[in-house]
Amino acid sequence: MKKSNFIGSEMSSSNQSSENVLKEYKKKVGKVIYVAISARTTIELPADLTQEEIDTRVEHYKKLHPSRI
Repeated sequence: MKKSNFIGSEMSSSNQSSENVLKEYKKKVGKVIYVAISARTTIELPADLTQEEIDTRVEHYKKLHPSRI
């Protein structure tokens, strides 16, 4: 039983670490926009991108995730 508690605390620590990294990254990026890929999928992009850059990233996403669209 102690082993499962230890594993659980490691996972909790790992999750917390991941959340902190994500928060720091979002602070660096600044303002973001959400772009709808489909009715169920949106992606987050930096707000300072041009429309051409946004279109390029959307197409790239669609190529990487064809089954989700």
